[in-house]
Amino acid sequence: MATFAFAHEESGWIAPEKEKKVKNPVKATKESIQKGKEIYDKKCALCHGDKGDGKGPASGGLDPKPTNFKESHGEKMTDGEHFWKITTGRGPMPSYEKDLTVEERWHVINYVNTFMKYK
Repeated sequence: MATFAFAHEESGWIAPEKEKKVKNPVKATKESIQKGKEIYDKKCALCHGDKGDGKGPASGGLDPKPTNFKESHGEKMTDGEHFWKITTGRGPMPSYEKDLTVEERWHVINYVNTFMKYK
């Protein structure tokens, strides 16, 4: 299970320390979370799954596997690290720098945080 949950770290995809410290400027209001859900459903669920478990219909052949946001991997990542990864992309994870505005990416992070038990 650890290999699955920490696939990105094992593959060396670790955000720079500076990026890990970036704080989410968008408050996690009901409106923000709803906007994030709408974007997530269109752009992320195919790989990360409707429930954020990394088991979306397109996840089967991906290496590394999509992040399971319900496992400790997601809880350990800061909002800044999530933002950096959504922005830069790597391997099967596309960059959303041009597809989503800065604000939209923060809304997605607010929604993804709802999957985590202890964030």
